[in-house]
Amino acid sequence: MSTGLNKNVTGNLKMMKILGENFKRIRKSKGFTQADLAHGICTQATVSLVERRNQVPSTKILMQLCQRLEVSVDKIIVQEEDQLHVLMRKLQDLANDDEFEQAHHIIQQIHSNELAEPEDFKRYYYYQGQISLLLQDSPDDALFFFHRAYEQYVTSRTDTYGVLCIIGMSLANVKKGQLDRAQKQVDKAIRIMDSEPGLMMIDFPNHLRIYGTIAEIFCALGAYPTARRYVKEAIQDALDKHSLYLLDYLYFVLGQIEVQRENDQKALQHFHVAQTLAQIRKHPLILTQANAQIQKISIKKS
Repeated sequence: MSTGLNKNVTGNLKMMKILGENFKRIRKSKGFTQADLAHGICTQATVSLVERRNQVPSTKILMQLCQRLEVSVDKIIVQEEDQLHVLMRKLQDLANDDEFEQAHHIIQQIHSNELAEPEDFKRYYYYQGQISLLLQDSPDDALFFFHRAYEQYVTSRTDTYGVLCIIGMSLANVKKGQLDRAQKQVDKAIRIMDSEPGLMMIDFPNHLRIYGTIAEIFCALGAYPTARRYVKEAIQDALDKHSLYLLDYLYFVLGQIEVQRENDQKALQHFHVAQTLAQIRKHPLILTQANAQIQKISIKKS
């Protein structure tokens, strides 16, 4: 009976994850107790650890257990790295689309003890910060996660996530009313971007998010011309690339800036553009927010 265990797998079992529930279900379907399955191969405790804690045994033991069960190894193991990266990509896409409830569901499937690379830790704690700030409205928790990601796992000035973490801290301090701290942090992020002119174009989606968030921060700080400059630059970059990505969010931010400047006519124009783009992109959060702002301005004018 072939175990389906190829050379690549045998050399990388440490990067594998046992699907303990699958293993247990197969064992029971074959009529084996844990002791029956383990007899002559390993201890019953080893089988128990496989099933209860998804613990990967040695290659030799795993092959023998699969031979006794007459099942290929790929039925009970997955590439942990691949699974992790799939979840991380989903997490990034959801967070960039402001789908933080779904992002929270995804991040609950990732356990910090499964992370191995600094890059994974960095993104994990950064998105924990985003969820804490923008879904759970907990700026203190957000600051903890952003600080952890930045201080422990950002090692280069050319790291986009370093800038994202600093911007996240700044926005968290805006929500706490700590405007002096927010100003210092956003200024720090801008200094990094100015000293590394190619940094922002390495990761275009995060580039747009960073510029939009900087605009939100400067709007909260009352620096409306600066806020308008950053959001308009992001809009132009998106248009130059013929991309609709985040355009609804950027136009919504532009509308918010005009509200603060008490220019309701321009604000209404920007909110209508955000509304239309949100419908095209199927972006319910921005659509709801834009509709609310349009209604608010309409009531004010009537």
